[in-house]
Amino acid sequence: MKAWRESASLILAARHTKRYVRSSSTKFQYNYNLLCLKRHQNSKFLPNAYVFPGGVTDPSDADLKWHNLYSGFGFDTNSFTSLSLNTSNRPQIFKFRPNELPKEVSLRITAIRETFEECGVLLCKQSREDRREEFGWAQYMNISESELYNWQTRVHNDAREFYTLCENFNCYPDLWSLYEWSNWLTPTHFTERYDTAFYLACVSTVPQTICEVTEMEDLKWDTPGNYLFSSPNVAFPMPQQYEIARIAKFESIHNLLDFAIDRSKMGVLLNLPVKVELQDGKVMVLPGDSMYPDKVNLLEKQIINKTDITISEFRDISPIKNRIELFNLQVKEFYVQNFDSADGHLAPLQLRNVSIAMTHENSKL
Repeated sequence: MKAWRESASLILAARHTKRYVRSSSTKFQYNYNLLCLKRHQNSKFLPNAYVFPGGVTDPSDADLKWHNLYSGFGFDTNSFTSLSLNTSNRPQIFKFRPNELPKEVSLRITAIRETFEECGVLLCKQSREDRREEFGWAQYMNISESELYNWQTRVHNDAREFYTLCENFNCYPDLWSLYEWSNWLTPTHFTERYDTAFYLACVSTVPQTICEVTEMEDLKWDTPGNYLFSSPNVAFPMPQQYEIARIAKFESIHNLLDFAIDRSKMGVLLNLPVKVELQDGKVMVLPGDSMYPDKVNLLEKQIINKTDITISEFRDISPIKNRIELFNLQVKEFYVQNFDSADGHLAPLQLRNVSIAMTHENSKL
Protein backbone atom coordinates (compact mmCIF):
# COMPACT_ATOMS: atom_id res chain seq x y z
CA MET A 1 0.00 0.00 0.00
CA LYS A 2 1.32 3.44 -0.92
CA ALA A 3 2.10 5.84 1.91
CA TRP A 4 0.14 8.57 0.15
CA ARG A 5 -1.91 9.32 -2.94
CA GLU A 6 -0.85 11.82 -5.56
CA SER A 7 -3.21 14.67 -6.38
CA ALA A 8 -3.38 18.02 -8.12
CA SER A 9 -5.22 21.17 -7.11
CA LEU A 10 -6.05 24.40 -8.91
CA ILE A 11 -6.02 27.86 -7.37
CA LEU A 12 -8.40 29.70 -9.70
CA ALA A 13 -8.48 33.51 -9.61
CA ALA A 14 -11.18 35.40 -11.53
CA ARG A 15 -11.09 39.12 -12.23
CA HIS A 16 -14.15 41.11 -11.20
CA THR A 17 -15.27 44.68 -11.85
CA LYS A 18 -16.68 45.57 -8.44
CA ARG A 19 -15.63 48.87 -6.95
CA TYR A 20 -14.94 49.20 -3.28
CA VAL A 21 -14.71 52.31 -1.15
CA ARG A 22 -11.57 51.91 0.91
CA SER A 23 -12.37 52.25 4.60
CA SER A 24 -9.91 52.95 7.36
CA SER A 25 -10.22 49.33 8.50
CA THR A 26 -9.65 47.88 5.02
CA LYS A 27 -6.03 47.35 4.17
CA PHE A 28 -6.42 45.76 0.75
CA GLN A 29 -8.67 46.22 -2.27
CA TYR A 30 -8.71 43.19 -4.55
CA ASN A 31 -9.91 43.14 -8.15
CA TYR A 32 -10.30 39.36 -8.18
CA ASN A 33 -11.88 36.48 -6.31
CA LEU A 34 -10.62 32.98 -5.55
CA LEU A 35 -12.75 29.86 -5.94
CA CYS A 36 -13.10 27.52 -2.97
CA LEU A 37 -15.33 24.48 -2.52
CA LYS A 38 -16.78 23.10 0.69
CA ARG A 39 -16.15 19.40 1.13
CA HIS A 40 -19.14 17.25 2.01
CA GLN A 41 -19.85 16.74 5.70
CA ASN A 42 -19.64 12.97 5.18
CA SER A 43 -16.21 13.10 3.54
CA LYS A 44 -13.65 10.84 5.23
CA PHE A 45 -10.90 13.42 4.79
CA LEU A 46 -11.39 17.03 5.88
CA PRO A 47 -15.21 17.10 6.08
CA ASN A 48 -16.73 20.61 5.91
CA ALA A 49 -13.38 22.17 4.99
CA TYR A 50 -13.11 24.68 2.16
CA VAL A 51 -10.51 23.65 -0.41
CA PHE A 52 -9.38 24.55 -3.90
CA PRO A 53 -10.78 22.42 -6.74
CA GLY A 54 -8.72 19.27 -7.26
CA GLY A 55 -8.38 15.60 -6.52
CA VAL A 56 -6.37 12.44 -6.90
CA THR A 57 -4.67 11.47 -10.12
CA ASP A 58 -6.10 8.82 -12.42
CA PRO A 59 -4.10 6.63 -14.85
CA SER A 60 -6.09 8.13 -17.73
CA ASP A 61 -4.55 11.54 -16.99
CA ALA A 62 -1.13 10.17 -17.93
CA ASP A 63 -2.25 8.11 -20.94
CA LEU A 64 -0.03 8.69 -23.98
CA LYS A 65 -3.12 8.88 -26.20
CA TRP A 66 -3.44 12.53 -25.16
CA HIS A 67 -0.72 13.13 -27.75
CA ASN A 68 -3.27 12.15 -30.40
CA LEU A 69 -5.71 14.77 -29.17
CA TYR A 70 -3.10 17.53 -29.05
CA SER A 71 -1.62 16.64 -32.43
CA GLY A 72 -5.01 17.40 -33.97
CA PHE A 73 -4.50 21.02 -32.88
CA GLY A 74 -0.97 21.23 -34.26
CA PHE A 75 0.98 20.35 -31.12
CA ASP A 76 3.93 17.95 -31.10
CA THR A 77 6.11 16.56 -28.30
CA ASN A 78 8.26 19.71 -28.34
CA SER A 79 5.19 21.79 -27.49
CA PHE A 80 5.28 20.47 -23.93
CA THR A 81 8.94 21.15 -23.17
CA SER A 82 8.17 24.54 -21.61
CA LEU A 83 6.18 22.75 -18.90
CA SER A 84 9.09 20.55 -17.80
CA LEU A 85 11.68 22.12 -15.52
CA ASN A 86 15.28 21.05 -14.97
CA THR A 87 15.66 22.66 -11.57
CA SER A 88 17.59 20.90 -8.81
CA ASN A 89 15.76 19.13 -5.97
CA ARG A 90 12.68 18.48 -8.09
CA PRO A 91 9.98 17.04 -5.78
CA GLN A 92 9.19 13.35 -6.01
CA ILE A 93 5.70 13.93 -7.40
CA PHE A 94 7.24 15.07 -10.71
CA LYS A 95 9.41 11.97 -11.14
CA PHE A 96 9.18 10.63 -14.71
CA ARG A 97 7.52 7.25 -15.25
CA PRO A 98 8.00 5.21 -18.42
CA ASN A 99 5.08 4.84 -20.83
CA GLU A 100 3.32 7.83 -19.30
CA LEU A 101 3.04 11.51 -20.06
CA PRO A 102 5.51 13.70 -18.16
CA LYS A 103 4.13 14.47 -14.72
CA GLU A 104 4.19 18.20 -15.50
CA VAL A 105 1.60 17.40 -18.18
CA SER A 106 -0.50 14.73 -16.48
CA LEU A 107 -0.82 16.62 -13.18
CA ARG A 108 -2.17 19.63 -15.05
CA ILE A 109 -4.69 17.37 -16.77
CA THR A 110 -5.70 16.07 -13.33
CA ALA A 111 -6.21 19.61 -12.02
CA ILE A 112 -8.29 20.65 -15.05
CA ARG A 113 -10.35 17.44 -15.02
CA GLU A 114 -11.09 17.66 -11.30
CA THR A 115 -11.97 21.35 -11.56
CA PHE A 116 -14.51 20.55 -14.26
CA GLU A 117 -15.89 17.60 -12.34
CA GLU A 118 -16.30 19.48 -9.06
CA CYS A 119 -17.53 22.89 -10.22
CA GLY A 120 -18.15 22.77 -13.98
CA VAL A 121 -15.37 25.15 -15.04
CA LEU A 122 -13.81 23.73 -18.22
CA LEU A 123 -10.36 25.23 -18.80
CA CYS A 124 -10.08 24.09 -22.40
CA LYS A 125 -9.46 25.76 -25.75
CA GLN A 126 -10.56 25.01 -29.29
CA SER A 127 -7.72 26.82 -31.04
CA ARG A 128 -3.99 27.39 -30.49
CA GLU A 129 -4.30 31.04 -31.44
CA ASP A 130 -3.85 33.50 -28.59
CA ARG A 131 -4.57 37.18 -28.81
CA ARG A 132 -1.72 39.18 -27.32
CA GLU A 133 -3.93 40.77 -24.66
CA GLU A 134 -4.87 37.28 -23.44
CA PHE A 135 -1.30 36.02 -23.00
CA GLY A 136 -0.97 34.06 -19.79
CA TRP A 137 -4.68 34.08 -19.02
CA ALA A 138 -6.65 30.85 -18.85
CA GLN A 139 -9.73 30.46 -21.01
CA TYR A 140 -12.83 28.48 -20.22
CA MET A 141 -15.57 27.06 -22.42
CA ASN A 142 -19.24 27.71 -21.84
CA ILE A 143 -21.45 24.63 -21.99
CA SER A 144 -25.23 24.52 -21.69
CA GLU A 145 -26.39 23.66 -18.19
CA SER A 146 -27.98 20.37 -19.24
CA GLU A 147 -24.86 19.20 -21.07
CA LEU A 148 -22.66 20.44 -18.25
CA TYR A 149 -24.46 18.38 -15.62
CA ASN A 150 -24.40 15.32 -17.87
CA TRP A 151 -20.66 15.55 -18.50
CA GLN A 152 -19.86 16.31 -14.87
CA THR A 153 -21.63 13.10 -13.91
CA ARG A 154 -19.89 11.08 -16.60
CA VAL A 155 -16.45 12.35 -15.65
CA HIS A 156 -17.19 11.84 -11.95
CA ASN A 157 -18.11 8.21 -12.60
CA ASP A 158 -15.19 7.53 -14.95
CA ALA A 159 -12.16 9.80 -15.30
CA ARG A 160 -11.54 8.41 -18.81
CA GLU A 161 -14.65 10.26 -19.93
CA PHE A 162 -12.74 13.53 -19.70
CA TYR A 163 -10.83 12.56 -22.84
CA THR A 164 -14.16 11.71 -24.49
CA LEU A 165 -15.49 15.13 -23.47
CA CYS A 166 -12.55 16.84 -25.16
CA GLU A 167 -13.15 14.84 -28.34
CA ASN A 168 -16.88 15.64 -28.25
CA PHE A 169 -16.36 19.40 -27.91
CA ASN A 170 -13.27 19.47 -30.13
CA CYS A 171 -11.12 21.05 -27.42
CA TYR A 172 -7.95 20.42 -25.42
CA PRO A 173 -6.98 21.11 -21.79
CA ASP A 174 -5.20 24.47 -21.60
CA LEU A 175 -2.09 23.19 -19.80
CA TRP A 176 0.01 26.27 -20.53
CA SER A 177 -2.23 28.60 -18.52
CA LEU A 178 -1.66 26.62 -15.31
CA TYR A 179 1.42 27.82 -13.46
CA GLU A 180 3.25 25.60 -11.03
CA TRP A 181 2.69 27.13 -7.60
CA SER A 182 3.57 24.77 -4.72
CA ASN A 183 3.80 21.17 -3.51
CA TRP A 184 2.46 19.97 -0.16
CA LEU A 185 2.70 16.54 1.47
CA THR A 186 0.35 15.67 4.33
CA PRO A 187 2.30 15.37 7.62
CA THR A 188 3.49 11.92 8.66
CA HIS A 189 1.20 11.69 11.70
CA PHE A 190 -1.92 11.62 9.51
CA THR A 191 -3.29 8.21 8.52
CA GLU A 192 -4.59 9.48 5.17
CA ARG A 193 -1.95 11.38 3.22
CA TYR A 194 -1.74 13.23 -0.10
CA ASP A 195 1.15 14.55 -2.14
CA THR A 196 -0.42 17.50 -3.94
CA ALA A 197 0.83 19.72 -6.74
CA PHE A 198 -0.84 23.14 -6.62
CA TYR A 199 -1.25 25.19 -9.80
CA LEU A 200 -2.50 28.73 -10.25
CA ALA A 201 -4.59 30.03 -13.15
CA CYS A 202 -6.25 33.39 -13.80
CA VAL A 203 -9.39 34.05 -15.84
CA SER A 204 -10.60 37.46 -16.97
CA THR A 205 -14.23 36.97 -15.90
CA VAL A 206 -16.04 34.86 -13.32
CA PRO A 207 -17.20 31.65 -15.03
CA GLN A 208 -20.47 29.83 -14.53
CA THR A 209 -20.13 27.21 -11.82
CA ILE A 210 -22.23 24.20 -10.86
CA CYS A 211 -21.27 22.32 -7.71
CA GLU A 212 -20.97 18.53 -8.00
CA VAL A 213 -23.09 17.55 -5.00
CA THR A 214 -21.76 14.06 -4.23
CA GLU A 215 -18.40 15.42 -3.06
CA MET A 216 -19.00 19.12 -2.45
CA GLU A 217 -21.72 20.94 -0.52
CA ASP A 218 -21.08 24.49 -1.62
CA LEU A 219 -18.76 26.74 -3.59
CA LYS A 220 -17.68 30.26 -2.88
CA TRP A 221 -15.99 33.11 -4.78
CA ASP A 222 -14.38 35.67 -2.52
CA THR A 223 -11.30 37.85 -2.17
CA PRO A 224 -8.19 36.56 -0.40
CA GLY A 225 -8.67 39.18 2.31
CA ASN A 226 -12.25 38.16 3.03
CA TYR A 227 -11.29 34.50 3.24
CA LEU A 228 -8.59 35.32 5.77
CA PHE A 229 -10.22 38.01 7.88
CA SER A 230 -13.99 38.18 7.28
CA SER A 231 -15.15 34.57 7.00
CA PRO A 232 -15.15 33.03 10.49
CA ASN A 233 -17.33 30.12 9.35
CA VAL A 234 -15.01 29.16 6.49
CA ALA A 235 -12.48 26.59 7.68
CA PHE A 236 -9.38 25.82 5.63
CA PRO A 237 -6.76 23.08 5.85
CA MET A 238 -3.26 24.42 6.43
CA PRO A 239 -1.95 24.36 2.83
CA GLN A 240 -4.95 26.31 1.54
CA GLN A 241 -4.72 28.82 4.39
CA TYR A 242 -0.99 29.31 3.81
CA GLU A 243 -1.35 29.74 0.05
CA ILE A 244 -4.23 32.21 0.35
CA ALA A 245 -2.11 34.20 2.80
CA ARG A 246 0.63 34.32 0.15
CA ILE A 247 -1.74 35.36 -2.60
CA ALA A 248 -3.35 37.98 -0.35
CA LYS A 249 -0.31 40.20 -0.82
CA PHE A 250 -1.44 40.85 -4.41
CA GLU A 251 -4.32 43.30 -4.76
CA SER A 252 -4.22 43.16 -8.58
CA ILE A 253 -4.84 39.97 -10.51
CA HIS A 254 -2.50 41.28 -13.21
CA ASN A 255 0.35 41.48 -10.71
CA LEU A 256 -0.54 38.05 -9.36
CA LEU A 257 -0.47 36.56 -12.86
CA ASP A 258 2.84 38.22 -13.73
CA PHE A 259 4.36 36.91 -10.51
CA ALA A 260 3.01 33.39 -11.09
CA ILE A 261 4.44 33.27 -14.61
CA ASP A 262 7.89 34.43 -13.54
CA ARG A 263 8.06 32.43 -10.32
CA SER A 264 6.92 29.18 -11.95
CA LYS A 265 10.19 29.04 -13.91
CA MET A 266 11.95 28.29 -10.63
CA GLY A 267 9.87 25.21 -9.91
CA VAL A 268 8.69 24.35 -6.41
CA LEU A 269 10.03 22.71 -3.27
CA LEU A 270 8.24 20.13 -1.15
CA ASN A 271 6.39 21.48 1.88
CA LEU A 272 6.13 18.78 4.54
CA PRO A 273 5.02 20.27 7.88
CA VAL A 274 6.67 18.69 10.94
CA LYS A 275 4.82 18.83 14.26
CA VAL A 276 6.46 20.21 17.39
CA GLU A 277 4.72 19.50 20.72
CA LEU A 278 5.02 22.40 23.16
CA GLN A 279 3.86 23.20 26.67
CA ASP A 280 0.90 25.32 25.59
CA GLY A 281 0.18 24.08 22.09
CA LYS A 282 1.71 22.84 18.89
CA VAL A 283 3.74 24.32 16.06
CA MET A 284 3.97 23.03 12.50
CA VAL A 285 7.42 23.98 11.23
CA LEU A 286 8.00 24.26 7.49
CA PRO A 287 11.17 24.01 5.37
CA GLY A 288 13.50 26.94 5.95
CA ASP A 289 12.55 27.33 9.62
CA SER A 290 15.55 27.21 11.97
CA MET A 291 13.91 24.33 13.84
CA TYR A 292 13.03 22.28 10.77
CA PRO A 293 14.85 18.91 10.99
CA ASP A 294 18.01 18.51 8.90
CA LYS A 295 16.77 15.08 7.85
CA VAL A 296 13.10 14.33 7.34
CA ASN A 297 11.75 10.84 6.77
CA LEU A 298 8.78 11.09 4.43
CA LEU A 299 7.35 7.79 5.65
CA GLU A 300 7.94 7.47 9.39
CA LYS A 301 5.96 9.40 11.96
CA GLN A 302 8.06 12.31 13.19
CA ILE A 303 7.08 14.55 16.10
CA ILE A 304 9.51 16.82 17.94
CA ASN A 305 8.98 16.94 21.72
CA LYS A 306 9.58 20.38 23.22
CA THR A 307 6.96 20.20 25.96
CA ASP A 308 9.34 21.80 28.46
CA ILE A 309 8.96 25.22 26.77
CA THR A 310 6.09 27.39 25.51
CA ILE A 311 5.25 28.46 21.97
CA SER A 312 6.58 31.92 22.75
CA GLU A 313 9.85 30.55 24.12
CA PHE A 314 10.21 28.26 21.11
CA ARG A 315 9.71 31.30 18.90
CA ASP A 316 12.38 33.27 20.75
CA ILE A 317 15.08 30.63 20.15
CA SER A 318 14.35 30.46 16.41
CA PRO A 319 16.13 33.14 14.35
CA ILE A 320 14.43 32.05 11.10
CA LYS A 321 10.73 31.28 11.31
CA ASN A 322 8.43 29.62 8.78
CA ARG A 323 5.72 28.04 10.86
CA ILE A 324 2.11 27.74 11.88
CA GLU A 325 1.37 28.03 15.59
CA LEU A 326 -1.70 26.22 16.91
CA PHE A 327 -3.66 26.24 20.12
CA ASN A 328 -6.99 24.52 20.80
CA LEU A 329 -7.38 23.56 17.13
CA GLN A 330 -7.02 27.11 15.89
CA VAL A 331 -4.24 28.64 13.89
CA LYS A 332 -2.79 30.92 16.52
CA GLU A 333 -0.42 32.55 14.10
CA PHE A 334 1.35 32.19 10.77
CA TYR A 335 4.78 33.30 11.82
CA VAL A 336 7.33 33.98 9.08
CA GLN A 337 10.42 36.02 9.89
CA ASN A 338 13.87 36.39 8.28
CA PHE A 339 12.80 33.73 5.78
CA ASP A 340 13.59 33.80 2.07
CA SER A 341 11.96 31.03 0.06
CA ALA A 342 14.35 29.12 -2.18
CA ASP A 343 11.65 28.81 -4.86
CA GLY A 344 10.99 32.55 -5.18
CA HIS A 345 7.75 32.74 -3.19
CA LEU A 346 6.69 35.65 -1.05
CA ALA A 347 6.14 35.05 2.65
CA PRO A 348 2.45 34.86 3.63
CA LEU A 349 0.64 37.59 5.49
CA GLN A 350 0.91 37.27 9.24
CA LEU A 351 -2.31 35.75 10.59
CA ARG A 352 -3.74 35.28 14.04
CA ASN A 353 -6.72 33.36 15.40
CA VAL A 354 -7.89 31.84 12.13
CA SER A 355 -9.98 28.68 12.38
CA ILE A 356 -8.78 25.57 10.59
CA ALA A 357 -10.70 22.53 9.41
CA MET A 358 -12.11 20.46 12.25
CA THR A 359 -11.66 16.74 11.58
CA HIS A 360 -10.98 13.56 13.48
CA GLU A 361 -7.44 13.75 12.16
CA ASN A 362 -7.08 17.30 13.49
CA SER A 363 -7.65 15.98 16.98
CA LYS A 364 -4.30 14.24 16.62
CA LEU A 365 -2.38 17.27 15.36
